[in-house]
Amino acid sequence: MEWQEVAARVAREIVAGRRAEGERLPGVRRLAREAGCSAGTAARAYAALRDAGLIGGAPRSSFVVAPRAASRAASWDPSAGAPRMAGSDDPALDLLLRASAGSASVAPGARGSLPGLEQLARGTADAAAVHLLDVASGRWNEGFARSALPGQPVLLVHLWQREQGLVVPRGNPKRIRAVADLAEHRVAWRPPGAGSRLLLERLMLQEGVQPRPDLGVQANSHLGVASAVAAGAADAGLAVRAVADSLGLDWIPVATEWFELAMATGSRRAMDPLLDVLASAPVQALLADLPGYDLAMTGEVREAA
Repeated sequence: MEWQEVAARVAREIVAGRRAEGERLPGVRRLAREAGCSAGTAARAYAALRDAGLIGGAPRSSFVVAPRAASRAASWDPSAGAPRMAGSDDPALDLLLRASAGSASVAPGARGSLPGLEQLARGTADAAAVHLLDVASGRWNEGFARSALPGQPVLLVHLWQREQGLVVPRGNPKRIRAVADLAEHRVAWRPPGAGSRLLLERLMLQEGVQPRPDLGVQANSHLGVASAVAAGAADAGLAVRAVADSLGLDWIPVATEWFELAMATGSRRAMDPLLDVLASAPVQALLADLPGYDLAMTGEVREAA
């Protein structure tokens, strides 16, 4: 059962008077048992009902039926809301969301692949943008997405491949050439859980360099990494080429990765308007102008194996 069905079931109970104004609703886990769904699905249903003003409260206290909820619930369509996206920071994704004109919204919370998957698991997001490599299998994102939604069919929608590299000042005065050269330099680090931080830590360990985020500065986005380098707060940082170019900085490629949307199969239809925008010629042209992105597989969908 998908979250829309669970939310519609609760809304029907409110309309029928089986859930009275001010009445405490079952907890997330109890609702999940009653509806035969995951706790994440039940949490997502409650979040949608709360956003619609039909219930109040919070998961860690209790949800209650809101005042005058019955009249609003009678005309409420849970499938009408824009899907909520969480996960990784990416300039191209920001461009797509701006162009989508409300086809999807950004769920509140920390950006990053792992935080996005956590929100997907909790039901506070419908899709998570991820770029995580399973080194053992050589496959992108699949195992991580399955772990977030255990027991459910999971889809991955390929957005693009993108290049990650070392952002350094114009002229590269520190003569940084590769990840191995970072041992003696100040690094701009993404927050814990960000896919770019995990990638940089892995690459440094492969080169025998111990990552020391405590000795660097933290940047909450790719643009933040480039800004820290431009301001002289860091000697280098890992980010996509587009942000380095935008600030007139030098950039050294180190990795290419798959950037994808992970979601439960039942969320696929809700994402169609956003994916239609992604496939449109104007947006494809804008994305093609961003350096360091490969759109050859854009829009391809596969089930996480």
